[in-house]
Amino acid sequence: MAEADHKILSAEIKLGSQYYFYMETQTALAVPDEDNCIVVYSSIQAPEYAESTISRCLGIPEHNVCVITRRVGGGFGGKAMKAIPVATACALAAYNLRRPVRMYMNRKTDMKTTGGRHPMEVTYNVGFKEDGKITALHLDILINAGIGTDISPIIPLFMVGAIKKYDWGAFSFDIKVCRTNHSSKSAMRGPGEVQGTFISEAVIEHVASVLSMDVDSFNMCNKWRQRGISRVPIVHEVFLRSNPGKVSILGDGSVAVEVGGIELGQGLWTKVKQMTAFSLSAIKCDGMGDFLDKIRIIQANTLSLIQEGLTAGSTTSECSCEAVRICCNILVERLTRIKENLQEQMGSVEWGILILEVEVNLLTGQTTILQSDIIYDCGQSLNPAVDLGQIEGAFVQGIGFFMLEEYLSNSDGLVIPEGTWTYKIPTIETIPRQFNVEIMNSGHHKKRLLSSKASGEPPLLLAVLVHCATRAVIKEARKQLLRWKGLNESDSTFQLEVPATMSIVKKLQCLL
Repeated sequence: MAEADHKILSAEIKLGSQYYFYMETQTALAVPDEDNCIVVYSSIQAPEYAESTISRCLGIPEHNVCVITRRVGGGFGGKAMKAIPVATACALAAYNLRRPVRMYMNRKTDMKTTGGRHPMEVTYNVGFKEDGKITALHLDILINAGIGTDISPIIPLFMVGAIKKYDWGAFSFDIKVCRTNHSSKSAMRGPGEVQGTFISEAVIEHVASVLSMDVDSFNMCNKWRQRGISRVPIVHEVFLRSNPGKVSILGDGSVAVEVGGIELGQGLWTKVKQMTAFSLSAIKCDGMGDFLDKIRIIQANTLSLIQEGLTAGSTTSECSCEAVRICCNILVERLTRIKENLQEQMGSVEWGILILEVEVNLLTGQTTILQSDIIYDCGQSLNPAVDLGQIEGAFVQGIGFFMLEEYLSNSDGLVIPEGTWTYKIPTIETIPRQFNVEIMNSGHHKKRLLSSKASGEPPLLLAVLVHCATRAVIKEARKQLLRWKGLNESDSTFQLEVPATMSIVKKLQCLL
């Protein structure tokens, strides 16, 4: 900090929460079985965790508990830890009553109890040279974990990884995970990484503003509509976990496949099915026809196949595919020997970049995304159609976090929104009018499964660009107002809250 020509001290950033808003709320069905066993059908991202918790709650061995998950109607992290209490309560009632019990939460109850993304309060000190080079950054971060621990202790790890995408010189931080009277917060698509990315860009924008280093702004010709363009890089570290798989070839040639990952709508089953067909096609048998039609993916069952733990982190599809590929290679090796013997007897031979343009109505504060151009590096995509949907979906969900979704709590810590009447998620009116996404093939890489890259969470980080571009528009609008008043335009520093709703954008433009 001593080497800096300029310093910004005690600047503050506040980041709100975000609700998962999956289509299917928390639900479970428990059915008593013979021999003091119980079967639980749960919409959960971590069946193995539910199995362990139910076992301890009922006082029975884990092999007496079978948790089945066919698919999850949207998760985004909200069906990881938060689904366990629902499944356990349902199992307890069914076990004691000796009859099937079904539980589900309506949207109002789900919003009030499930929690969401971690709110944060950030104070930072940054030192920088006259040419814009940052020499030091110190962050004091308070993370609102709510009433329970959940996964909150690991959020700082993900945050720091995202913040370190820039060279800050002397970098230090003090991160505290705080217990509050709010509902317990949990993993939400890109946990910690989304907030870390925004903090990095907010600091960069603040330094640029102090040095009057404008980032893409031209708005001299229009008084009431302003446009802003912004560019940000993202770095998303992925963690590979062990993942089981089982491939069975039946007597009629059909194939049954089990994997440890859960289908959440991310296309896991589609990729696994394609991997199975691709790997087994090496047998080269006559009459295989459309082999995809002969493959079925079996629902997750904690007693049939030991699960890998948690479907999260954007890598479960790739890990599941790798497990299936290994299984198939073993089968191909065995079947090839059999085929050769029969022939003898018969005498026959988952980085990304985004450029985006927004328009802001200075009278109403409405932000319109005119065009977004995403170029995303999927390596050699396992399924471009699935990955394309993941990229678009993650980016739109990020727009909700940075621009729309106010997941507020009252003084008692109770969640205020109860549905879409008061909680606004992205709609057809808020997504980019021209939404261009291109998947880039970055070629072969021997350390990645079939050279593919993750596509579930990293694209969400790109949505910070919408916020940055809106900030650029507001900055130009404030300068324009100062010119009208004949005042000095240099003082244009401000903080744009998250989410940057219409009312906040309108207020910061200082027109009213």
